[in-house]
Amino acid sequence: MAEEANYEAMPLFGEVHLAIIPSDRLDVEEADEIVRTVVASGGTHVMLRASDQQIDDLSAVTHIVSLDIEFPQYSRAIESGIFVVKPSWIHQSHRKGKLAGPRQHSPDPSQFFHDVVMTCGDLPDGDKDAIMAGVMALGGQYSGPLTILTTHIVTLRDDHTKCVMAKAKKVNCKSVLPHWFDTCFRLGKKINERPYMFPNPPLLHAVLPRPAMGDSPHVGGATAAMPTGTPPSTPPPSPSKTRKNLNAFMGKKVKLSPDLKIGQSLTRTLGELISHGGGMMTDDVGEADIYIGQYRDGADYLAASRARKEVANLSWLYHVINLNKYTNPLSKLLHYPVPRKGIPGFENMKISISNYNGEARTYLENVIKYCGAEFTKTMKQDNTHLITAHTRSEKYEAAQEWNIHITNHLWLEESYAKCTVQTLSNAKYSTFPPVTNLSEVCGQTTLEMKRVEQVFFPAPRESPPKTMQSPLSNAKSKPIPHYHYTLPASSIAAASYTPSKTAIIDPPSSVAEEAEDAETESEPEEEPKTTKKPLGRPSKVAPTPAAEDAMINDETPAETTTAPSSRGGPRRATATPRHLDDEKENTSPMVTTSGRAARAKALERIHNAAPDIALYEKETKRKGGVTHGGRRANQVEDFSSPVPDPKKSKKRKSDENTYDVTAEGSDLSDGETQAKLAKGVKKVKTTTSDLPQVRYRMMVTGDDRWVGNMKQEDTDKRKLRALGISLTLDPKDVDILVAPSIKRTRKFVAALASAPLVVDTRYLDAALTQNKLVENPSTLLDRKAEEAMGCTLVDALKRAKLNQHQLLRGWSIFVTAEIAGGFETYKEIINVNGGEAFLYKGRTGLTLPKRRLRDAPPPAGSQPSSSGTAVDDKDAREVKYDHIYLVAGDSDAEVKLFKAFRALAEKQGLVARVVKSEWLLNAAMAQEVRWDGEWEWLSPA
Repeated sequence: MAEEANYEAMPLFGEVHLAIIPSDRLDVEEADEIVRTVVASGGTHVMLRASDQQIDDLSAVTHIVSLDIEFPQYSRAIESGIFVVKPSWIHQSHRKGKLAGPRQHSPDPSQFFHDVVMTCGDLPDGDKDAIMAGVMALGGQYSGPLTILTTHIVTLRDDHTKCVMAKAKKVNCKSVLPHWFDTCFRLGKKINERPYMFPNPPLLHAVLPRPAMGDSPHVGGATAAMPTGTPPSTPPPSPSKTRKNLNAFMGKKVKLSPDLKIGQSLTRTLGELISHGGGMMTDDVGEADIYIGQYRDGADYLAASRARKEVANLSWLYHVINLNKYTNPLSKLLHYPVPRKGIPGFENMKISISNYNGEARTYLENVIKYCGAEFTKTMKQDNTHLITAHTRSEKYEAAQEWNIHITNHLWLEESYAKCTVQTLSNAKYSTFPPVTNLSEVCGQTTLEMKRVEQVFFPAPRESPPKTMQSPLSNAKSKPIPHYHYTLPASSIAAASYTPSKTAIIDPPSSVAEEAEDAETESEPEEEPKTTKKPLGRPSKVAPTPAAEDAMINDETPAETTTAPSSRGGPRRATATPRHLDDEKENTSPMVTTSGRAARAKALERIHNAAPDIALYEKETKRKGGVTHGGRRANQVEDFSSPVPDPKKSKKRKSDENTYDVTAEGSDLSDGETQAKLAKGVKKVKTTTSDLPQVRYRMMVTGDDRWVGNMKQEDTDKRKLRALGISLTLDPKDVDILVAPSIKRTRKFVAALASAPLVVDTRYLDAALTQNKLVENPSTLLDRKAEEAMGCTLVDALKRAKLNQHQLLRGWSIFVTAEIAGGFETYKEIINVNGGEAFLYKGRTGLTLPKRRLRDAPPPAGSQPSSSGTAVDDKDAREVKYDHIYLVAGDSDAEVKLFKAFRALAEKQGLVARVVKSEWLLNAAMAQEVRWDGEWEWLSPA
């Protein structure tokens, strides 16, 4: 009790030892005010060294105040468990009379919601929980009621009570659609809110405006690895007194690598500038503090990197001289030496760019070249990739026609950062917000230094001793950690945390470095779907099934998107630093006899992992632990939301994870927290461990029970989830298809390829009303639709089971852009059945792909034709290699394309068939390819 009494009497900042990093944006007066506030409340101010404005002894500091992370000691501070916070942490703690949580005040750019305090309007509980968890995981805060600290109101309508109150009270906050958070989560970047803001958000306009060409502030000074010209003869004048001594070269020795190939005159100029800034040049890399080189190879580069010296390129040196301020060379992709031979996998790529301009375009062109690919200013049919900032361009349309891979710049940046070609199946790389130009977030990606180390400067191998000793002698019962080095942001929307299965990687030898380049460890590949589905997978959120349930033949199909729910939880760490691995290796001997080859190999892997084991033990002791500690840069993919253990420590508790920002007293308080929960306030549910594993994936189509009733939809989804059912929108992942009748909707037609159990809506009614699933339900019966199909639904499902999504394997089918239902609808139907869809707009010079036979067994059907595709016996002769299909409607714009398509096919020795959509729909629904002359469009007279 005496200890508790003494603790309560401790001043607010009694255990805070603070250092302040000067900056252009931090005024002298504000810095002095911070010092006075901290000292007056029992804290200690640690002065910086006068020579270089750095902290003399990091161990004597508990908090560092800085507006950014661009100071030399940032990584060491994070590794030492020192909190790096913005001045707002001091102000908020002083105002509340208790220490605020440091995570929400971190200057780390990866915590891009750090300045967001959100509250929700009339949203479904599931969506609200998902957005709240994602925002908190990325440094933001959630407020139940509206307060003066609220920055964003998440709502679907601006007449909600909170929006009206915000206008009346003149609260400086923004009312945004939930789609904004969804897009930020998927991209892993914070985009501009304007297209999603009330009143009159552009995203809801009937005709979406073209994304405006925006600036790219993050690529400034880093558009190329080798700058042009010569820096000014003297650094620019310092704009403030605190900047006069702030110089990156003060007391530093700089080594210029011979691979820069710069002349004596430029070398002399750079030496004078460095000397003017308090540094000096050296020819000995061992003495150098900073190594400047062009490529990631050579003895000097290896020595400097392994010694953990500052490694950068000439572009960074110019940038620092021009700013007269230190910046972290790892925060910009092109401030670090480039790979001499590019990134393995890019050598055969031809990449073009669209909708980027200015510095962003120059930057991307150079990244493409440094990756080893060929950049083409104009795009042709032999291009392999198109990188675009949005989808409104002629190049984008041509890429769709030519089936060229379309991606945003994040794919290129992350491939370069991780030294490995990233898989295009990652939804992050194909995300294009409708009214946003992605060039605004260009240049934010940072290097994955753990991966760079593995590929370009691995620790040298040591010859194993011959004595017999277990390499686990120092870690008898402790598990070998499997590190997860990267956390891309796309999985913020996942419902639960799935630990990475990344294997421990041996440090590659110099001979194996090129092979090591090709390894992919950042993104787990999707597991192939099997008949037996794994249990307990994260559920996907199914939005209201009104949009995609529109009949395919409707002239004006409605398509809406619902932000997928995301689950995540707050992390304690504010960043993840580059790990400084111990240079020592475990010298325990290994078994090397030929009869124990497998065992020797296993022991060798453990032996090589010894430094990581030691680091793991070190990290577990650090505040925040392995998962939550350190510098994360842009690595924000996998987050969990475990229930925090009750704290028993008598140390001062921060308000993080303890208090909510709640209104107190008036309608609109000053945002101070309440120590006790108000009466009637329910505790937030933080676990789903009581839910059963997901047994079935259900898709609902043609049913309007949830149209315009999000509350009921959310309630019903919770009931189904409690029964082991998760709603899905993925036609490849459907176990149960619910529909009132056989429908020609996009969902229904595409889902049949998965051979699901097809039932009518009474099955869903029984599940929701009786809280149990009907055993052995009968297949949906619709005689009239089956007559139109030419087969029973049962027979079609049997064929679908045998086809295994390969009905149209080897088929390349063209579809017009104006067809009723939209190109994307037919593309999904074709793709889910194993074919390839191409957009056709009458472009000349197009090479039509011929039918090809795949190695897979033929799909189900009466008899396979010579082309290996299932057809009826009588019509087997009709389907041949030389036929090419165009699915089109009868609009004037489409009819004009018939003649051009037939002429193009004839010119290439092919037979063109311009067919109605019924041909494709009948094939997909019956699960066999048929031919009827009535399905072909005749040439116009």
